[in-house]
Amino acid sequence: MAVATILLSSCCRHNDGLQIAKPIDGSDTIVSAEVMQQVYEETKTPYKYGLVIAPTDNKHKMDCPTVFRENGKWYMVYIVYNGRTGKDGRGYETWMAESEDLLHWETLGRVLSFKDEGWDANQRAGYPALQDMDWAGSYKLGKFQGKHWMSYFGGIKTGYEGTPLHIGMAYTDKKITEAHEWESLESPIMSTDEPETQWFETITQYKSLVYEDKENKRFMLFYNAAGINPANGVKAERIGIAYSKDMVNWERYPGNPVFGHENGMITGDAHIQKMGDLYVMFFFGAFWNNRPYDAFNTFACSYDLIHWTEWQGQDLIYPTEAYDNWFAHKSFLVKYQGVVYHFYCAVNKDNQRGIAVATSKDMGQSALAFPAPHPKKKKTN
Repeated sequence: MAVATILLSSCCRHNDGLQIAKPIDGSDTIVSAEVMQQVYEETKTPYKYGLVIAPTDNKHKMDCPTVFRENGKWYMVYIVYNGRTGKDGRGYETWMAESEDLLHWETLGRVLSFKDEGWDANQRAGYPALQDMDWAGSYKLGKFQGKHWMSYFGGIKTGYEGTPLHIGMAYTDKKITEAHEWESLESPIMSTDEPETQWFETITQYKSLVYEDKENKRFMLFYNAAGINPANGVKAERIGIAYSKDMVNWERYPGNPVFGHENGMITGDAHIQKMGDLYVMFFFGAFWNNRPYDAFNTFACSYDLIHWTEWQGQDLIYPTEAYDNWFAHKSFLVKYQGVVYHFYCAVNKDNQRGIAVATSKDMGQSALAFPAPHPKKKKTN
């Protein structure tokens, strides 16, 4: 095996997590096929447990799980749309739930609620920041200036992802294991209409996650956004990066977007874990013309967070079950006690939306199910 694909021995593994060494020959802009295969074998989850969070009616949709660990328990922050169709709801709020075993979850309440006024009154979809990036690590959320932080996309327009959406920042100095309203900055930290806006984000900005770059003493915000490429006229959703030293003022990476596809596809919702010297970005694709299904989860790898090598093999998650037979997408993975849990958004062809999990070990089947679907209108002649 070449130097670029050396896998550290099992004695060097941290918390039963795969550890991959950075190439020492300078060939670190492309990740080898051997390493990509190792990552796939480490992260594949062939056993679909089923729904773990689902609405009890047809007027709510659950989406975008973020999972962390605190004081011996697991917590999930997720977003809820309060409508049956894309136009009849007000928008997104952010909720949280807790679990002892990553399979059975109890709802705790809201952490970002609708507001009476402001730029983000009707859309408040949050994603906790500064999580330990190590694969099979602690999955704890870090602090900055004594506070926990959460980036979110916000907007004033109603409906499902009422655009344009911008990126805001919330924070709290209270217990993150208890549902309470987080405070938020009065203005977005980034928007679609400021002088620094880049071409890939001029239509709208979506999900973001903030990580800490400890070596350079700064924060990195990965986010996906929609824009039209001036070079080819393609409208698509792509992934970019911004940097900050204070969580408030952000500077976009000049080479954005760092990852995307140029044939009208969606590429989004980066969730990054670190396996030794290797960064693994789990992301979802939608409406790709080379897939037989509409939405799926896969991954790409990098040694520097800028140059990404995309996995070309079987997707990690894709539609196979009645509860996810339309979309199976939006990754969040954890490895705990030797088992990989791949949380994702499950959407069926009745347009019901909840959060499901697949695992690397057979953990049985969930008893949770969607409610009876809303009756479809009969066609009239």
